[in-house]
Amino acid sequence: MNTGYIIDIYSNYLVVKDSLKVTRRSIKKEVSILYNRTIFENSKQDEVNLMLESAAKDLADLIVLGLFATFERQLRAEILNKSSKLQEIIPAELEERINTLAQKEIERWRIGEIIDLFDFLVDENVRGKLKQILQYRNWIAHGKSPNALPSVRSADPKTTYETILEFVSQMAEENANLLS
Repeated sequence: MNTGYIIDIYSNYLVVKDSLKVTRRSIKKEVSILYNRTIFENSKQDEVNLMLESAAKDLADLIVLGLFATFERQLRAEILNKSSKLQEIIPAELEERINTLAQKEIERWRIGEIIDLFDFLVDENVRGKLKQILQYRNWIAHGKSPNALPSVRSADPKTTYETILEFVSQMAEENANLLS
């Protein structure tokens, strides 16, 4: 599975997170030349801290959303890639029809069930963490409704990133063992 996009998202998150730190420090030290012509120019220290805290929280939530959505896309692509092996087993016409149906319908498959497809390859704890992150991702994606809180109150980008990479690592490790 290609983890390049996932790594890029997390790396970019770290850049922006550090940029928020630099911004906070420049305002605290009153290095006004650094924040001229910005939203912070005429703001008080307390206001800036609230804005940066809110921005950091929203950024973290959006990164969790982005990481998981990218993981989901890559996982679906991996399944479609594996389904191409059918052409070795059955007549080409039937394989073509199955592939067409799989490509059309895979978007309707529930990601929790897709994660469970890999129960023979990936540890239950990792799959369980991913499902909790999924609940949190869904809550973010659907407007953070206070009436439909996820079972996990938050998921941070680092944990999301590490859990996804652990899933992919276990999947790849077991695939390598199956092939040897």
